[in-house]
Amino acid sequence: MAELAGILVAAGRSRRMGADKLWVDLFGRPVWRWSLDALLPAGVTRVALVVPEGAGDRFRAALTDSTRDRCILVAGGQERADSVLAGLSALGAAGFGADTLVLVHDGARPAAGSALVERVLGAAGKSGAVVPVLPVNDTLKRLVDDGALDPVDRRGVVAAQTPQLARAGDVRAALVAAAAAGRPVTDEASALVDAGIEVRTVAGEPWNLKLTEPADEPLIRAVLRERLLPMAASVSPGVPASSALRAGVGFDAHRLVPGGELRLGGLAWPNAEAHLEGHSDGDVVLHAVIDALLGAAGMGDIGTLFPPDTAPPGVDSAGLLRVAAQRVASAGWQPLTLDLTIAAAAPRIAPRRNELSRRVASLLGLEASAVGVKGTTTDGLGFLGSEGIAAWAIAMLRRAG
Repeated sequence: MAELAGILVAAGRSRRMGADKLWVDLFGRPVWRWSLDALLPAGVTRVALVVPEGAGDRFRAALTDSTRDRCILVAGGQERADSVLAGLSALGAAGFGADTLVLVHDGARPAAGSALVERVLGAAGKSGAVVPVLPVNDTLKRLVDDGALDPVDRRGVVAAQTPQLARAGDVRAALVAAAAAGRPVTDEASALVDAGIEVRTVAGEPWNLKLTEPADEPLIRAVLRERLLPMAASVSPGVPASSALRAGVGFDAHRLVPGGELRLGGLAWPNAEAHLEGHSDGDVVLHAVIDALLGAAGMGDIGTLFPPDTAPPGVDSAGLLRVAAQRVASAGWQPLTLDLTIAAAAPRIAPRRNELSRRVASLLGLEASAVGVKGTTTDGLGFLGSEGIAAWAIAMLRRAG
């Protein structure tokens, strides 16, 4: 097979979703990371990651160390075709020629399976152009100007999916020709067909859904959850999937008092005007993480492991978390993902979100992408409006092998 590269189109504007759909967290990874991870194991040498203008740093920070060097970040355009052309230009600048086979995948299709990618590659043939499709089972109607409905013959009608495969030179020529003729391009296969290039089809996957509207999210989440359970079970052969994954919830809150050093998530916040009162350093984030880990492993809570009368005042909570993680590991459990919510009027969490993810992940031996961090406020209401800070943590563990 010819050299293989990829383009992940992640520059969309999420018009119908109402929020940035590509950053919806799915079990510790944003949507686009799942889509990227579908391409990388297929033998793709490099992937042009096409992102919105000015968003390169955010996307780069969310890549793992093992994938960062394989991705070329490039700004996309107003339309899909513009973004794909930008990705092709980036691959060309990296030394990929016109005969390179390119897998083009939607960043909003996180549930594409490895079997689908293999089918697409296996059908490349002489032209190298392949599109996965699904039959349309619903009855189709066309709405006409007066509000009446005209039936549409669905025989031979299919729904196209991604990833789609073609040679880099063919895709570029087809998209340029479509633009010159003023033809709208919704996917690469349609442009290739219009350019007279043979495009083969393979069976798509019903669960390879595109996240377009809020109602799509629970369906995609259910698909990925089913995919994760067998993975966790395989870590410990013979153990049912339901017992190979566990989840725990942790919560902690402390009162703010003037002066001192504020610690949150294992980080110092030097510009804070108050610190959290507590027997330890008062780090509510790490305390919530400890409780979530211990709860998931069925090992009690932070007070059980560290009774207040045995821990020295002002003890570093990062050290407590390391001890708790070791205890959990000794019981046969390994952290998989962590989701954190921090409620505070101040300091603002968003500017240091990635730093928090990296710090907590480093304490648990996880990739930063496995730790989600969200900040919120209570709009001035109640204890969390002015008096204190609280944190919630949800930890998922799997049996260690």
